[in-house]
Amino acid sequence: MLAMQKSAFLLLAIGFLAITTAVLVKVFQPYDLIFKWKLIMADKGEIFNLWAQPPVDLYIKIYLFNITNAEAFLAGREQLKVEQVGPYVYKEIMTHENITFNENNTMSTTPSHPLVWQEHMSEGHREDDQVIMLNIAMLAISHLTASHPFFVRMALKTLFVSTQAEPIVRTTAKEFMFGYPSALARLGNTFLPNWISFEKVGLIDRMYDFSTDFETFYTGVPNPALSGLYATYRGETTLPQWQGDHCSNIEYASDGTKFKSFIQPNETVKFFRKSMCRPINLYRVGEQRTFGSLKGYNYVFEDNAFDNGATNEANKCFCRKGDCQPVGLIDVTDCYYGFPISLSFPHFMNGDVGLQQNITGMNPDPAQHSSAFVIQPESGLPLSLSVKVQINMHFKDLSNFPTVSKFSHLTAPMLWFEIMMPSLPDSLDSRFNFYLNILPLVNPLGFWLALIVGLGLLGYAITRATLHMSSYARQAANISEGKYARANLLQNLTGGATNQVYSPCELKLIDNSAGANKQHVIGRSTVEDLAFQERRRKSAYALEMEPALSDAGASSDEGNECDTLTLSRNSTTSSSCIEVEHCNEEDDICIECFDENALETELAGSSSGGAEAKHQLAISFASSGFASSPSSIRSSSSNVNVGSSDGKGWVPYAYPHQFGGTSPKHA
Repeated sequence: MLAMQKSAFLLLAIGFLAITTAVLVKVFQPYDLIFKWKLIMADKGEIFNLWAQPPVDLYIKIYLFNITNAEAFLAGREQLKVEQVGPYVYKEIMTHENITFNENNTMSTTPSHPLVWQEHMSEGHREDDQVIMLNIAMLAISHLTASHPFFVRMALKTLFVSTQAEPIVRTTAKEFMFGYPSALARLGNTFLPNWISFEKVGLIDRMYDFSTDFETFYTGVPNPALSGLYATYRGETTLPQWQGDHCSNIEYASDGTKFKSFIQPNETVKFFRKSMCRPINLYRVGEQRTFGSLKGYNYVFEDNAFDNGATNEANKCFCRKGDCQPVGLIDVTDCYYGFPISLSFPHFMNGDVGLQQNITGMNPDPAQHSSAFVIQPESGLPLSLSVKVQINMHFKDLSNFPTVSKFSHLTAPMLWFEIMMPSLPDSLDSRFNFYLNILPLVNPLGFWLALIVGLGLLGYAITRATLHMSSYARQAANISEGKYARANLLQNLTGGATNQVYSPCELKLIDNSAGANKQHVIGRSTVEDLAFQERRRKSAYALEMEPALSDAGASSDEGNECDTLTLSRNSTTSSSCIEVEHCNEEDDICIECFDENALETELAGSSSGGAEAKHQLAISFASSGFASSPSSIRSSSSNVNVGSSDGKGWVPYAYPHQFGGTSPKHA
């Protein structure tokens, strides 16, 4: 029983613990805590390593605008005509180097973006393909000095003639992208080193020059959503070429490695890349998309991103020195060493109609020329990205330089590029599938599992305890009835009132009476045993006298061979026979026959002797262990039989000197 109580208590404790666990899971959301902890940038941490050296396939596709009518255009017979050539594909090895953790929860780093030629992705194009392109150095110098005094212009004209400079040149694709020898560039580097710090002019080369850059990013403490986002660029939260936060603030922007985490549906995110010279806002469009095993949403550039305030008044801050470009262009001269560079979408998509009309060969197509980011909103992980931007040269009045005058007030396209990541590699997809799809099941499964287990254990423990208590109560009631029956029998034997029944407390007093701790054995004559067995078979009196005895005997434990009480009484001869057969071999007791008349005669000398003798017999019977011993309480069968006797007397062994009995004999 003690083991059962301990088991029930243990089940209750485990049930309460499980329910408490379910409540804690619901309140604290352990997955969210784990995921936020994983987002924080820490030295050698998993997310930090992915950010420092992203194991992704990042490419840049470059399309050149090859000029097909150079002579006719320079002669003024035709407008500029171009054809798109490419792609020329390079793999970008994006890394963050020389990382230092700062006390203000930021990381300082130097970006590095070396490019590796990918011939197999370039669709048959080669780096040594011949192309006809603009002479960037000559046109840039002409643009910058067009309004200078006459003597300055004359000196430049002389320089152009001496170096045989032409506004349109033939070169290889690689030389145009990464720099080609130019006498003007060498002179500029010699006499104006603070302005031109290079000897070769190449658009992609200048775009990927990060040698003077240093950046800081947030680690995610105390806000994990901001981990991996810009804190400063070159020590400032704003870009010096623009005025106002809308145009210049790069804080909380992404460099494309990781975006803001826990993005809300109506929330915009910010993107910044040196080549774009500005931060740009992205907003969610369309339905959820699946890439590999992960799901994300499309994010696109904000509407009218290059409108210079024509539609969105806030964009007026992109008008450089108050000079607003046509819609669809943004002046980034300050980011490209003073060269008159403008950015637009490919083929002047969404730009002013005049931009396309002035150039032959422009074919804008939103399906091919739109930019898009697919971002997983909880983590900020880019699942796919495609950033498409065109680089142009814009010119003001160049009529003071006859050789380049045909470019006056023209915006000439040079190339457009696409920075792309088609998808995540399989290893990264599998890792984030676990973090974003499988691990989130911890919250609902943990809650419901703990709740169901807890309620189940509580219900089982309560049910088990209830059933056990009911069984115990029935056993106690049956034991009490058995004791009352035996006590009632004792009262009849001692001459007490026939309707008097002992209570359990009174029965305890009988058990504790003097001499109860002694073993009393009543012997019987071996010769007369057969006659006694005959009387025992005929007995029926006791069950009619005390029906409770049969009930008491019915409520015993399984597997016990129990005591048998047999009472034989002959009303004619006034003789009685009592037999007790005990289960425990160590306590075998038999109380058999005695002659009541002889007992009365023997004790007639004393007025109280008869009653005392009968009472002593009761005590002897009770102390023998039948009424109070555990074996008798667990008895599975108690039988009382009353029958006729032939009148032969039997003397109880208990206190035989009071009854004139013979020497004791153990049965």
